[in-house]
Amino acid sequence: MTDVSASAFCASPYRAISYAPLSTTGNEIRILVIEPPSPQDNRIRCRLEHVSLFDLDNDFVALSYCWGDHNALKRIVLSGGLIPITFNLYKALEELRRRGFYRVWADDLCINQYDDEERGRQVLRMGAIYRSASLVFAHLRGPGLSWQQALADAVRRITRRVEAPRRAEKEERIQAKRDTRKKRKSRKEQSIDLEMQYHGQNHTEVARRSVGGRRSMALSAAEETALFLFLDSPYWRRAWIIQEISMNPRLTVVWGRQAFDFGQLIQVFPLLNNYISGKREKVWDHIQRLYKIRTYQLASKPLSLVEALGLCYLARAQFIRDHVFALLGLTHDGAYLVPFPSYTIPQEDISRDMTIRLVRSTGNFDVVVSKGQEIDTWYPNWFDPRYWHSYRVAQLRLGRPNLLTYTSYGHYHSSGHHTPSFRIYGKDIIARGFFLGAIGDCSPTLDEARESGLPRTELIQSRSWKRNSRNERLFFGPEPAAVVKTLCWLLVDITRPRMKHRRPGTHLYTLLNTILHKKEMILEQVPYLMQWLNCCEAQCFKINGKRLVAYFSMKTSIPLSLGDREIIEEDCITMQKNLRANMRLGYTDEGDMGWFHRNTRVGDQVAILLGSSMPCVLRQRANGGYMIVGQCIIDGVMKGEAVRKGLQRLQDIQLH
Repeated sequence: MTDVSASAFCASPYRAISYAPLSTTGNEIRILVIEPPSPQDNRIRCRLEHVSLFDLDNDFVALSYCWGDHNALKRIVLSGGLIPITFNLYKALEELRRRGFYRVWADDLCINQYDDEERGRQVLRMGAIYRSASLVFAHLRGPGLSWQQALADAVRRITRRVEAPRRAEKEERIQAKRDTRKKRKSRKEQSIDLEMQYHGQNHTEVARRSVGGRRSMALSAAEETALFLFLDSPYWRRAWIIQEISMNPRLTVVWGRQAFDFGQLIQVFPLLNNYISGKREKVWDHIQRLYKIRTYQLASKPLSLVEALGLCYLARAQFIRDHVFALLGLTHDGAYLVPFPSYTIPQEDISRDMTIRLVRSTGNFDVVVSKGQEIDTWYPNWFDPRYWHSYRVAQLRLGRPNLLTYTSYGHYHSSGHHTPSFRIYGKDIIARGFFLGAIGDCSPTLDEARESGLPRTELIQSRSWKRNSRNERLFFGPEPAAVVKTLCWLLVDITRPRMKHRRPGTHLYTLLNTILHKKEMILEQVPYLMQWLNCCEAQCFKINGKRLVAYFSMKTSIPLSLGDREIIEEDCITMQKNLRANMRLGYTDEGDMGWFHRNTRVGDQVAILLGSSMPCVLRQRANGGYMIVGQCIIDGVMKGEAVRKGLQRLQDIQLH
């Protein structure tokens, strides 16, 4: 499908094409039949022909291209009339004709772009069209021929370098088999031992050569420029090409007039990583994900729409809903989540219906609880690519916090094994769940601390104290170890590799005294940790009535061992890494401590909705009901510990 509005040419009477309706029962599509070039007339002449996808004898090439600037037009002769098309499409048709491909499927001309109903039906057939093609012709508008040739020469040279160890390994394996067969005739047992010894030496040698062959390659100035021009092509960021290049094993990537094998490019480009940086590195990562999707499709591995959105969040389309529609044919659940891709139904209605269908099909409520990007509705915006960032989606699918970079805690299931219970009430949803309490206080986020301008190398207020039972009772109450144990889990152990025995966390008592008064070099590694603690002090953030800084300020005269120093350094680095999740440390009026969404305020409610793997923060609305703020992580409830008591106070919670 095209990425430009269907009305782009509506103002031009020369763009009017008389389309005969397609038969839906006959599974018909249109094929563009190009006439061979004539010495007298070099214009592209063609006509449209109806064919059925049920007919396995159809032989056509499916074109994949980037629309380009619709103000830069060229004209072709279609069924006797002059029809304007974009320059990119014109160059693609010209190259197809030059290569002798005369039966082509090109979305712009083969779909009536003025008929929204036909466009919706053809979206559902896109996968079948590209699978049925004899070849997928991916055409990128190329620069001058010299740049095209420079990249082709570089790819051929690097390919030979990469394949040399493989060829040597293959030849040595063949020779090893020959030697083995000869030795078996005389000494069978000894030959087996020799073969094993030979293979062990052989693999070591080949691996050593392979490592050498995978070193970064050098490019000439012309080759480097050609590489940049290739990666800068807008084709790679186009949403619709994801489906187009993934469906068919017969794929040719043509840049200008140079043809490349897609798998060969994926093999070669990692050796050029010293040239690929900045925005080109993002494009290259995106191309690698496209290749991963192609591998899944050709191996018939199932791919969900959520996974596909996560892999393709960098894709671009002028129609915002094409971010989703372009992936429907790739996924096993796309036809269920979007039964008919409509360009007329309000976008909010499509998002709401997709969310309801996903909750029903997966049996969990996480897609509702984990919404982000300050969305005001209970359902996410499926058409916002920022929401479907690949890592965020991966963590969501694992039942892990989408706002932490890594967690060793395992899969969360705060609502136990209960499935969602809900009903739709107008535009709202009424879900079953129970409340854990209200937010009593919460810390600043790391971003707020960094913007505060507070010191990074010293405390604005010392809270140091000597360890004795009186001070521990004075500072922390009757159970100081329980508080520090919870802080240790939230700040450090939540992202530490799983340990057999959970550490008590008592070394956190002396953390600040160690890194400040012992003049350790830790501060250079974690400057924002100290700034965050100072911001907590400036905002009077307290836990159980005591300042947060005090929990880490016990004086000690015991010298640090090498092992203790390593532990403290590792813990400080881990704490700063967890703070980069930009969540708020806080507690509820029921005494539960945890990490809360960055938009959390004092007074917000914390609840567990049945079917969700994580608790969520809710904010009461003035006109009734609640708005979801975001997810949270609370010590002591993430494995379903609160469900038994919570079921006794289960209630309907209306979400807007």
